[in-house]
Amino acid sequence: MIRRHRNLLGLAVVIALLALAAAAIASTGSLTYKGCIANNGADGCEKPRQNSLGNNVGMAMSPDGTSLYIAAYDGFLTRLVPGPTGALTYGDCFADKDRRGCRDIPHDSIDSATGVAVSPDGRSVYVTSGQRTNALTRFRRDETGALAYRSCLANGGAHAGTGGCTKPPRNSLDSNEAIAISADGRSAYVVSSDSNSITRFNRAVTGALTYRGCISNRGARGCKKPKHDSLGGAFDVIVSPDGKSVYVASLHGDSITRFDRGPSGTLVYKGCFANGGAHGCRKPNHDSLGGADALAASPDGKSVYVASLRADSVSGFARSAGGRLEFKGCIANWGAHGCREPDQNSLHGADGIAVSPDGESVYLSAMTGPTVNGGVGAVTRFNRRSDGSLGPKGCFADGGKYDCNKPGLDSIGSPESIAVSQDGRSVYVGSYGRSLSVFQRELAVP
Repeated sequence: MIRRHRNLLGLAVVIALLALAAAAIASTGSLTYKGCIANNGADGCEKPRQNSLGNNVGMAMSPDGTSLYIAAYDGFLTRLVPGPTGALTYGDCFADKDRRGCRDIPHDSIDSATGVAVSPDGRSVYVTSGQRTNALTRFRRDETGALAYRSCLANGGAHAGTGGCTKPPRNSLDSNEAIAISADGRSAYVVSSDSNSITRFNRAVTGALTYRGCISNRGARGCKKPKHDSLGGAFDVIVSPDGKSVYVASLHGDSITRFDRGPSGTLVYKGCFANGGAHGCRKPNHDSLGGADALAASPDGKSVYVASLRADSVSGFARSAGGRLEFKGCIANWGAHGCREPDQNSLHGADGIAVSPDGESVYLSAMTGPTVNGGVGAVTRFNRRSDGSLGPKGCFADGGKYDCNKPGLDSIGSPESIAVSQDGRSVYVGSYGRSLSVFQRELAVP
């Protein structure tokens, strides 16, 4: 597993920060820095009620836009409440062994948290956890966004995770990295980097999950064997907006894998792209998938984007109505791999990607520090054109490094997660440095 040591912003604070804010040229998708929250008020940021913002590796907005959930590798789940301007109010938090004043959960199953997802009906929140927890934890969500613990699943036997959780039939949950839920709410998919696998669950109307099988390289752990062993270090997963396809980015496989999804949620392996045509996959025009670790699909379902940690890149694929992918180009620091060079070389350690709800913008977070964590990170903006191609449009980095815009406060640190609000007006960035940065996003003029 790759360990990613992944009452607020009131009016007076926002006004004060406006004087410091670095604003990009006003255009659709441009960002204006609006402030930050950080444990202990570090770097001049607002201090949360509980210091639960540690190594923020997972982030998800609720469908109604009223809650932002942050999963921290330190073993915290935090709920924040966005206001009309995007400013955040602290809600509450959960932590193993009720650390830092957060609410405890029965089986300490969110230690080493890696990802978080909210169901489309807004009634459930799920958190994945890596080694040694190897768990999937479910919370019930009420109409206010508040959470209540409901259950957990974790490996048993030789690959045991957290005790007390339900054990699935196969130990396919080694180092869970991410979870995706289908738009119809009937299926959940978890990718796991140490078991090189994707695991499928049926989801009931109550939010309860039922194990329905797994696919892993070489058919390990009793899972089904894919045609190509392209799931090495499976690290992120998305379901296409039309529900017909599931895609997996694999960190060690340097690949993206496609599955067809049936009406009941079943998966059929349909191929892969990998650097150099490894694993028997198709070879992309440029070897820009090194350390593929984050995925995003456009709202119209016509594009899929991959952020790659080692390649310092973002790769774009066109998606057909049937789910087939075609490589359409890449952007990488210094024009590496034959890709296009960005205006600023701000993509080192690319690890998070998000597409705005209007489909006009793509945002990428990059750790930019040594190997995995540390150093001054960056947030880069791209315009998304009508054909799905990307045009670099600037970046933010602490201290203005890489010739990026300088935020009002040095809160970006080494970012590990990124999300756009449901109304498209705000972009949120979670960092290894235990901070959360808030940006206002420019909307198209009516």
